[in-house]
Amino acid sequence: MNEYSIADLAAYPWIRPHERQLQNLDDFPNLKRWFERMQSRPAVITAYEKAAPWTDRPAVTEEGKKLLFGQKAQN
Repeated sequence: MNEYSIADLAAYPWIRPHERQLQNLDDFPNLKRWFERMQSRPAVITAYEKAAPWTDRPAVTEEGKKLLFGQKAQN
């Protein structure tokens, strides 16, 4: 099957970090099959390669943590 839908595009990023979420796709064979098909699509590979500079870094930097969490009511 070469076609995929907006639902596939929307769901894939939620499933991609399954290992980090301690989920084993072997427990969900249909989901695993779908995930492997999506993961091997050239467009998906290209998109994630282009996004790597932004997705392979922490969401909040150490400096950002100081700004967000290091403040007190009275500084």
